[in-house]
Amino acid sequence: MSLIRLLPARFHAAADYLVAALLILVPLQVLKGSATAVAVGVVVGAVVAVVSALTRYPLGLIKVLPFTVHSAGDYLAVVLLVAAPFSLRFTHSDPRLTVFYIAAGAAVLAVSVITDYQYSPKRAALPARQPAPAQPAPPQPAPAAPAAPAPTATAAVPAPPAQPAAPAPHPQGSLARELATAYEAAAQQAVAQQAAAQQAAARLVAAQKGAAEQIAAQRAAAQQAAAFQAVAEQAARTAAERAAAYRSAARYAAEQHASHTAAAERAAAEQAAHLTAARQGAPEQAAAHRAAAEQAAAQHAEHRAAAERAWSEQVAAERAAAEQAAAERAWSEQAAEAGDAGEAAGRVASGN
Repeated sequence: MSLIRLLPARFHAAADYLVAALLILVPLQVLKGSATAVAVGVVVGAVVAVVSALTRYPLGLIKVLPFTVHSAGDYLAVVLLVAAPFSLRFTHSDPRLTVFYIAAGAAVLAVSVITDYQYSPKRAALPARQPAPAQPAPPQPAPAAPAAPAPTATAAVPAPPAQPAAPAPHPQGSLARELATAYEAAAQQAVAQQAAAQQAAARLVAAQKGAAEQIAAQRAAAQQAAAFQAVAEQAARTAAERAAAYRSAARYAAEQHASHTAAAERAAAEQAAHLTAARQGAPEQAAAHRAAAEQAAAQHAEHRAAAERAWSEQVAAERAAAEQAAAERAWSEQAAEAGDAGEAAGRVASGN
């Protein structure tokens, strides 16, 4: 997982804790920004600190995570730090935090490619392999002396000295096989954990994509709510204007009704007066009074009909004004609901 095995595990661990502290403190205290931009640094820094505390290397607190799997987390942190400003769209709103996160990702990448990830506590505690002791060479028999004439008396011949027993071979072969088996099992476990980390990264990318789509949908909903709110407010204003016009028409019709009613009453009084004069007056004036009475009756009928028309117009105008007032209230309520929905969608989009 590294290009050059140059940096020891202890220095890599110190760099991990330093990067975690900077990712948490700098967005909160130094380069303050939006809630989304600050949350990226705090979340990634906290995850780096937790993974570092769980890693089996010199500064780990609860050593359960292999260092090789920790390397996959380092590269995942690089991807998150570099991609977060663009995927969450705060490059323009928080340019300083964007530069900081990209620089932090580049620093983590630089440390990762030069780290020796082959560290393990067992390997560090294993003593250096001692060379096998040299086997002593068996002594060579002395060259045979020339045969001498046999003496008359037989003498006892001394037995040759016993050869020293060879030391038992050191069990280095079995130890090497056990180490090879252990390393193979650790490598298989590291491969499995790396595959799990890649799956987690894929799920995280899918979750980020879903969150971005949800934010876009919320923004579209907020825009639609704002447009509908504007239409509803315009409709409410139009209904209010129409209601005012119908009320004015109703008042005018009421005035016309009152005027025609009064005129009809005057015409009825004139008719009665002319009829009385025709009955009580001179015969030569009776015809004139009857004609005047008939004219007053006609005017009375006309004014009565006009008063009824004015009354009908007044009733219709008042009914129309009431309908427009109800429409104004309905449009105003819909505009308020649309405004509340738009604000809720805007808050959701901003929070995400």
